[in-house]
Amino acid sequence: MRKKRDLLWAMSPMLTINTFSGIQPFSLEQGSSQSRVLFVFNCATYAVLFCFSLYLTVNLPLSVQNLSATMDLATIVRIIWRMFILSSAALSGFMHLLRKGDIKSILRGLADLVKDHLRNEMVFYRKFILLQVFLFFIHTTNVIVLGWKTIKILGVFSTRLWNVPMTIFWTSILLEQEMQFYNFLYLLSRCSRSMNIRLAALTSDITSDSLLQRGGDTFVLRRLSRLKILQMDLYKTYRSAMRVYVLPNLLLVLNNLLNLSFFLYSVFDYGLFIFKGRSDIIMIYSILLWSFYDFFIMLAIISANENLKKEVERTEKLVIDAMLKVEDYPVRRELRLFALQLLHTPFRSSACGFFPLELTLFTSMTATVVTYLVILVQFKGSE
Repeated sequence: MRKKRDLLWAMSPMLTINTFSGIQPFSLEQGSSQSRVLFVFNCATYAVLFCFSLYLTVNLPLSVQNLSATMDLATIVRIIWRMFILSSAALSGFMHLLRKGDIKSILRGLADLVKDHLRNEMVFYRKFILLQVFLFFIHTTNVIVLGWKTIKILGVFSTRLWNVPMTIFWTSILLEQEMQFYNFLYLLSRCSRSMNIRLAALTSDITSDSLLQRGGDTFVLRRLSRLKILQMDLYKTYRSAMRVYVLPNLLLVLNNLLNLSFFLYSVFDYGLFIFKGRSDIIMIYSILLWSFYDFFIMLAIISANENLKKEVERTEKLVIDAMLKVEDYPVRRELRLFALQLLHTPFRSSACGFFPLELTLFTSMTATVVTYLVILVQFKGSE
């Protein structure tokens, strides 16, 4: 039996991984739904893990303080780092489960858009998804190695070390979310590009002599109406994705801010990577790879968002150019309405309103990292 070359088929490797975060691939098929018992079980499991992770987050500085009467700045930095990663990833993962209905709605909407505009690209896109899955397993393996080395260095698996497997679990869920968001932006930009190709062809038809032979105003108005509906569907899907992934995006940016600040601080205080009086080269490289992957994901999301933004700007330019060239009043009126629709549907993205997901984010991050680094160095000098 021949497989369907649709979006769900192309994304099936990633959706299989998403099963661990509560989104079953079979529930995305038309006419199917997830079992209520399974959903309640997932919610109960995540609630227990979330509460346990919060307990570990609060208990982490207390347990370290009990083991050592005095703590240097490097130890304090490590505690803050671990507490933020564990608590933020747990919060994001639990919210991801509660909003999985919205995520399935976004996937179904994208499947309908892709079916009409990117059908021929699904084989290539599946290969692209397989590459992402491969990188996901590399990251997960690296996090497991990091957890194993942490337990090995400390010598014994005590109660306070439960934060290691919890961190591995929740950070993997957070990585799933960011991979989903990146793919949503990528697909939206490809659909926008397909729409612009059709709009450019329509603009060429408006100024050509063959327009009357192909149906005249009725032909143009019908195609413009379809393009307007497509643009509105793209905007609604984009806004839904931004609303669902606003918290993971904020946590991703904050994670990268802390990672860059602490790594630059380690240049002045190498004790950040010293555990029990010794450093482990595998553990250091594992931490570096983990942080690099977070930065790479953020860079990929910003790149996809910039591509989408360029396609939207190109749509605006094509509509304005067509409006200046056309002389027929009904067509010009429809183009004017299209331009007004584009004006009121801006594709603007940010991390909870704090950080714009644009290239200017790196400028803001640089200034913030330098500020944090100066503060940490001042505290180091006062010891």
